[in-house]
Amino acid sequence: MIPMLILYALRKFSASQSTSKKFLIFKKFVKKTIAVLCLLAFASNYGSNPPEPIIFNIVKNNSVIGSIKITESKSKDSVIYTIDSEVEAQFILKYKVVGKEKYIYKDGTLIYASLFRTLNNKVKTNHSIVYNQGHYSIQTPNKISPLNFDNIKQNLMTLYMTEPIGIESVFCDNQKQMVNVKSLGNGSYKVELSKGKYNIFHYKHGKCVKIVAVSPMFDVILIPV
Repeated sequence: MIPMLILYALRKFSASQSTSKKFLIFKKFVKKTIAVLCLLAFASNYGSNPPEPIIFNIVKNNSVIGSIKITESKSKDSVIYTIDSEVEAQFILKYKVVGKEKYIYKDGTLIYASLFRTLNNKVKTNHSIVYNQGHYSIQTPNKISPLNFDNIKQNLMTLYMTEPIGIESVFCDNQKQMVNVKSLGNGSYKVELSKGKYNIFHYKHGKCVKIVAVSPMFDVILIPV
């Protein structure tokens, strides 16, 4: 719209001016103005459409009992993932788990992670992992402790995004340790989280299409919406 108005003014100006020198000066000015406007329009549109959030339904016995929402955003050399999750079900007693997580990768290295979870409104997990000057530390409201890891390139959350081809282990933020990733073939991978607790990730064309989460108490299936 703006370039069209400028062209209209250009025509009016050329019709009213008797000297071609003034017209040429104005014409150069208009060309530069249009170029600047085009660059501004490009800059405003670039990055204005962030990726759509990835949402997994949590299914147990063919019923949806919760969801996980993963949002990705980019800032210069960093990638930021935020996760909002909620599960409400009954196993002997009724329970509701609400979680908020955040992960920041810079130049392919995990530099920050935070986990906060409540069970029936009581805080069960509240810690963050910070990478500073080549060292990781875990921080809770009460203390700061070192983590003996070098650069963490992938954590468990990344398995929700893309297939871990060639990846043998990832960092489990909840367990605060590396866990093995075992290929089962046909785009399936098993991740042992702890004794009797594991996840099996299924992929198609590099994207996660199903996660089977097994624990001693119950099993659930995560399916992308």
